[in-house]
Amino acid sequence: MKAAVFLLCLGHLPAALADLRFHWEDHFSREDKSKLMSWVSEVHAGVEALVGELPFDVQIYFHRTRAGEPVPWANTERRSYRQGVHFHVDPRFSLKDLREDWTAAHELSHLVFPYLGRSHSWFAEGFASFMQYQVMHDMGIISRQEMLQRYGQKLDRARRSYSHQDRPFAEAAPRLRAERKYPTMYWGGAAYFLQVNQALQRQNKTHMVDVLRQYVACCRRGGGDLEQLIRDLDRVARTTVFSRHLERFRTEAGFPRYQDTLAAAPRKR
Repeated sequence: MKAAVFLLCLGHLPAALADLRFHWEDHFSREDKSKLMSWVSEVHAGVEALVGELPFDVQIYFHRTRAGEPVPWANTERRSYRQGVHFHVDPRFSLKDLREDWTAAHELSHLVFPYLGRSHSWFAEGFASFMQYQVMHDMGIISRQEMLQRYGQKLDRARRSYSHQDRPFAEAAPRLRAERKYPTMYWGGAAYFLQVNQALQRQNKTHMVDVLRQYVACCRRGGGDLEQLIRDLDRVARTTVFSRHLERFRTEAGFPRYQDTLAAAPRKR
């Protein structure tokens, strides 16, 4: 059965939300649909508040499931003609439960960058992990202290489970995936963005999210691979911070440094 599509219209919602398109892959009640649309619309607006309006429609697919958590699984769908997220949700959970779940902030943040390929998944997942708590903090869901605590806990756990001390992180990342150490890969990748954010503050007196706004405005529609993305980010930031830190992740052995980067995390805008 063809999925029903619900469009958010300019006449009823802010313009920033007008490019969300909802698809119902299973049966949901009217109340559940309203709750799920409110949740994703708010998080989407939270992402765009940080990085600017994404230059494409975002397709949102809802799949029904029963689980011990609001969103047990989600994944992005990124093609040249379609950008979106599939959410597998348990509608028995409340809107409050959904808002406090990080999954939507993580998955919608993925759309800020083009698909970079499986070999660079550490970079893409690291970015979405870095962003998820930034978005939740900016939305007022978690405090700055809680954001920093969550970063620290996730990174400490990833560092302890990293068993390739003789290898650079970018080289070890495919092994981590093969070992199913996904959180280690994700949060090691997030350390890249924490390092870059710290360097941007020290050298350029700016934040990662400010660079992202410039990137989305000028370059996101064009796509590209990781090397092109890094060139674009360096260009709009007028620096070589992104390429220099990527080289470090490709050459310096051990789990990436992060302990002194947390204090530089952006404050609520």
